Amino acid sequence: MDHDRAPGRPAGDEAREERIKRLIHAAVTHCGACRRAYLLDDFSVIGHRDHLWMVTVICEGCRNQGFITAIVEQPERAADRRADRGSTPPPGGPKRPTDLTPAERDRFADVPPVGVDDLLDLAAFLDDFDGDFRSLLNRDKGDRRAQ
Repeated sequence: MDHDRAPGRPAGDEAREERIKRLIHAAVTHCGACRRAYLLDDFSVIGHRDHLWMVTVICEGCRNQGFITAIVEQPERAADRRADRGSTPPPGGPKRPTDLTPAERDRFADVPPVGVDDLLDLAAFLDDFDGDFRSLLNRDKGDRRAQ
């Protein structure tokens, strides 16, 4: 018997909550008030319903508190719901609003989705980024090359 779990709480919830906290921590890395870097333990899952998660974060530096709502859905669950409704995605996947041209959609069709590791890498990069996009892109002011 698992004594750490709340009564009626499924065994897999703790692991799911940790994944949710990691995802949100990757996107929300610093306190908006004092700029202290958040630790994973600063986040607490309040609860969830289906794919809507409610999370709080409390800054240990200034005690500022934030409330985060996030929609987190696994692709296979979306497919299960479509199957339950008797609908199937159109050929080539579901239609999503986009401002990509058909050529751009083709170019990115086989690119894997952004994952947790990608978000963690971005957060680490942004921690050290000084805001100098010109150096980052290695372009000078007069360089207006077509993309």
